[in-house]
Amino acid sequence: KYKEATKFFILAILIILVLSIIVVILRANIQRRLKVELALSNRLEFDKVLLDTIPNPIYYKNIDGKFLGCNLAFANLVNEERINVIGKTAFDFFTNEVASKNTIIDKELLKTFSTSTSEFTFYTVSNHMKHIILNKAVYKNIDGSVGGIVCIMDDITERVQQKQFLIQQSKLAEMGDMIAAIAHQWNEPLVELSALVQDIQTSYLLNELQDMEVNDFVKDSMVQIQYMSKTLNDFRNFLKPSTKKKLFSISKSLNDINEIIGKQVFYSNIKMSFDYKNENEELLIYGYENEFKQVLLNLINNAKNKIIEKQLNSNEKGNIQITINRCSNFNTIEISDDAGKIDEQIIHSIFQPYFTTKTNGTGLGLYMAKVIIEDKMRGTIRVRNDNEKVIFSIKLPHKRL
Repeated sequence: KYKEATKFFILAILIILVLSIIVVILRANIQRRLKVELALSNRLEFDKVLLDTIPNPIYYKNIDGKFLGCNLAFANLVNEERINVIGKTAFDFFTNEVASKNTIIDKELLKTFSTSTSEFTFYTVSNHMKHIILNKAVYKNIDGSVGGIVCIMDDITERVQQKQFLIQQSKLAEMGDMIAAIAHQWNEPLVELSALVQDIQTSYLLNELQDMEVNDFVKDSMVQIQYMSKTLNDFRNFLKPSTKKKLFSISKSLNDINEIIGKQVFYSNIKMSFDYKNENEELLIYGYENEFKQVLLNLINNAKNKIIEKQLNSNEKGNIQITINRCSNFNTIEISDDAGKIDEQIIHSIFQPYFTTKTNGTGLGLYMAKVIIEDKMRGTIRVRNDNEKVIFSIKLPHKRL
């Protein structure tokens, strides 16, 4: 019995010891877990504060396109409480066009596990236009499965507005040439109107004025007045900024510009010719029509002014050649003049802002041409010398990219 009691005592001691060790280990694990949970909570709170401190709108969503979270900047952008964003999709905050386009981009990202940069424009609840660049990437869960997509937005509205201001400023810089062009445009109809008035006056004084002559006078006068009115409308339309990209005709844009400055070029002893390589096809451009016309006007005016300066030393007729051609995904427009090449030392600087060789030049014309063609319309503009000719080459997409 003594031995049995001893064994029982020893066994009890061992059980108590084991239980004590287990309790100590469990307590240590609990404390360790509490520390980890506290550290994790602190880290989550830090990440939340960090995300909210970043001025760029940020969101992340699952593979189904539902928002899992966002920072304060994104909640403010869509004018919603952060809690109300979770579980919703892009269709709840943006137009169908924008949401559908981004859904297609997201599906492609989830397939390729790559990154994506895209741009879109939308109106806020307060009806303010926003220009946004989206930078997206796929993220994975700890187990290696695809978690969804994280997106960082860059609000470029202010930059776009600044560029638009410079574009308008550049247009105003062209206004002197435009007014001179209108004066040339109006010269012929004014002479014609003057002749008509004198003719009707002579018929009246000689008592030869008949009803038919009066009707013809009114009819002929209205033709000239409507022509002058059209010139003013062309000028007014040129000054209006284009707010939306669209498909438009290259030939129509060139004809509009020719209507404005064609006679001025002609009276400057310059031949301006158009060479359409695809005569039986209407070539289109996807972009901003009025801004494209501004680029054409700037390049043609520069060529005209160079030729006029050259003609001070000679009476040779100048030439401006405009060639239009179709490529696979782009249409090209080349504008060349024979007023002499550009100095090779400065030819690579002419597109820089405020660079000019003119005495009273602003240095904005070619810079804004580059901004319009490359930044706004996703094309290219280049310049090269070809013997004594200068050729500006514009390449622009003929469909939405």
